[in-house]
Amino acid sequence: MHSTTAIDPDALLAPVGAAVDELAVLAAEGRVRDLSHDQLSALVAGVRREQARLEAVLLTAVGEVDARGSHVHDGALTSGAWLRMRTNATPHEATGTVRTARVLRSGVLPETAAALAAGDISPQHARVITSGVADAPAAAVALIEREAVEAARSADVRAAAGLMKAFQHALDPDDADAAAVRRYERAGITLTPTLDGSLAITGTADEVSGATLATAVDAASPLLPGDRRTAARRRLDGLVAICRRYLASPDAPRTGRVGHPHVIVTVDAHTLAADASAAAPGRAAPDGSPKGSSNASMSGSPGATLSWIGRIAGSTARRLGCSSLATIVAIGPDGRVVEAGSQRRFFTAAQRRAIIARDGDRCCAPYCDRPITWADGHHLIPVEQRGPTTVDNGALPCEGHHLLVHEGHWRLERLPDGRYLLRHRDGRVIGPEAHPPGHNRPPPNRHT
Repeated sequence: MHSTTAIDPDALLAPVGAAVDELAVLAAEGRVRDLSHDQLSALVAGVRREQARLEAVLLTAVGEVDARGSHVHDGALTSGAWLRMRTNATPHEATGTVRTARVLRSGVLPETAAALAAGDISPQHARVITSGVADAPAAAVALIEREAVEAARSADVRAAAGLMKAFQHALDPDDADAAAVRRYERAGITLTPTLDGSLAITGTADEVSGATLATAVDAASPLLPGDRRTAARRRLDGLVAICRRYLASPDAPRTGRVGHPHVIVTVDAHTLAADASAAAPGRAAPDGSPKGSSNASMSGSPGATLSWIGRIAGSTARRLGCSSLATIVAIGPDGRVVEAGSQRRFFTAAQRRAIIARDGDRCCAPYCDRPITWADGHHLIPVEQRGPTTVDNGALPCEGHHLLVHEGHWRLERLPDGRYLLRHRDGRVIGPEAHPPGHNRPPPNRHT
């Protein structure tokens, strides 16, 4: 034991615990609902302030243990390990806490320590400031600390981090350059197929790559009226749109002698025929049995295989088959290639322009106003049912509605007056829309 006084930490913390208990009961009993907005604002600000003050006490205690080396009394080899043992903190969190405590205990940042103890700044602000002055001369730290504390009092952690980064760059440009090189070398993304068929995307980007990526994705994923996608889904759709344009560009590099790279879908011939028949209400199954019979229910297929991903549903394969994004490789019962990327599946740029001229500049699905730039080419009569790749048999639903048509078991139909409707295999119908958006759509006075 290193205690030399009669201080009892439990006794000191007892009033704090009692006050927290009272607040916890207030929250548990739902009495917070009785507070006015001003009272709630004061409660939030007060809790935050007291959290910061308690964190200041914790950092002081951790700094003392670190300076004494008394962590060894609990069998810990480092102060960080001891802190993990006592608080269940992660290694990263414990290491950061020890570093912050060490700098504050050194006395080089008196105003930062005082502001944290008063609850004027958050523990996160304190960590940013202490990490920003690591190994800096005391005279330089004295010049920047007041400005850093003021920034921490009035702004979020990013503002304080930006100020400390500018300080580091001015203090040692060469070290800043070396740090930038390290960030560049560490940057990268990992694409990992998961067992459920998704693709996990993880990673970090260096400054320039990150800014370029964020700018491009933001431009390619605008928020439209009525758009119910999450921000994450919009960003993914924007990134996919950029990749599609690149793969379709004549400037995309060729891979050996096989031409531009494309997604490859490998599917058995029965899958395309079986899924096509199942998607059409009232049609017979491939074996001639009517839809809904026991034989029809057994006419499913194992789906298809998508490059980089693995097994996918047959409906997804058919959706990809509508677009030149993918090359379809159909395998017959004997293992031979029946079809390999037949151009009859893919709508040309000229055909897309003709469809736009006919249908307008929006997704053709009823009540959808997503722009035509998001649209996929779609065969109204599937290729597997000998539907031709022609303007008359073509439509341009957005990717979301194209997904619903194939995987969601809806069927897109064009009426004689040029409007569209969606019909589900259970009988539900959406549309036609009385006043379809798009500058080329039929006049609204045409009856259904």
